[in-house]
Amino acid sequence: MMIMSHQVFSLVVLHKFCKQHTKSLNMKYVKFARHIAILAVGALVFSACKKDKLASPMGDAGQTLVKIINGGTPASIVKKPVDFVPFPSTVLAVELRRDIPNETELNKTMIVTVKDDTAAVRAANPGYIQMPTAWYTLQMDGVKTGGQGGTITFTFKPGEFSKEIYVTIPNATLMNPSSLYGLGFTITTADAGGVISTQKAVVVEIGAKNNWDGVYSNVKTNTFLDVTNAAFTRLDDDQQYSLITTGATKCVVMNDDLNGGGVGYIFSNAGSGTYYGGYGIVIIFNPATNAISEIYNYYGDPTMPPSLGQPTSGGSGPPNYSSSNTRRAVLDPSGVNAVQGNKDIKIKHWLVQPSAVPTPPSIRTYFDETWKYVGPR
Repeated sequence: MMIMSHQVFSLVVLHKFCKQHTKSLNMKYVKFARHIAILAVGALVFSACKKDKLASPMGDAGQTLVKIINGGTPASIVKKPVDFVPFPSTVLAVELRRDIPNETELNKTMIVTVKDDTAAVRAANPGYIQMPTAWYTLQMDGVKTGGQGGTITFTFKPGEFSKEIYVTIPNATLMNPSSLYGLGFTITTADAGGVISTQKAVVVEIGAKNNWDGVYSNVKTNTFLDVTNAAFTRLDDDQQYSLITTGATKCVVMNDDLNGGGVGYIFSNAGSGTYYGGYGIVIIFNPATNAISEIYNYYGDPTMPPSLGQPTSGGSGPPNYSSSNTRRAVLDPSGVNAVQGNKDIKIKHWLVQPSAVPTPPSIRTYFDETWKYVGPR
């Protein structure tokens, strides 16, 4: 949603069937031999209608296809999030297969090369960061030649049809949780008569995520009250939030519907969409209880990058995290303020702004909300 700031989508199936026509016999007696003849004809008709369910082997006419499971042309994207923890995490990045037509082909030795495809990463998403080589290791039954952008040689021995590449990240806390990292793999050659499938390339998207990272829906039935202006009301639509990991227990709340995505809160000003400038939420969870232990204003934290074209440089930092326009995000202790068993989040909070509401506690806006968990980000 692009809004202005308050401030500033035939399979034809052919069915073959047989009809058996019979005639009534106006005879009281029929010779035994005639009964036998009728049974024989019936058996012949039945067998002619019966469909053979046995598949014929491909024999030597088939080809051996070499592919990456879930791969594509161009490269498909496979998401492999890891926990934001300082100890090793391992993900299955590539499942390399040779689909063989017969036993003779299976008993051949085949050499397949796979490129560490940095160009595929850039083409899949220019926003991906190429994973630094010091941050990960590859575990595989293959030989890597060259560094980043090099090749991996796999030898399929007789009877082997599968190879895997695993990625181990020793310390995910080195990663920027707000960023997505990419590793690309593309099959480039296959000998012994192997044919490279169109499922030949994959980009593995790796992001560091904590337990609360994901996509949520701030539903329109939630409570919103701004005491300074009666025209400011709850937007008559759901808002989609992405909780983005910024620490082991911390997430930034990104509003995916706000001008293509940004940190902020959409509401209605007499029917037109608007949002609070210099206001957004950072949320901290208690891992022992799944409760929300604290929230603060994103724009009050000068260590955060700008969002929606708004700087954070004027923020006061801790403990209040006031933005340059005095806005703060404060948890209302009377709320549930916890993650539920279905991963929904119940949160009650205030926008505090002394410049607009001078009398302490200077609460300008009241929020009482349930963010419904939609799925992983």
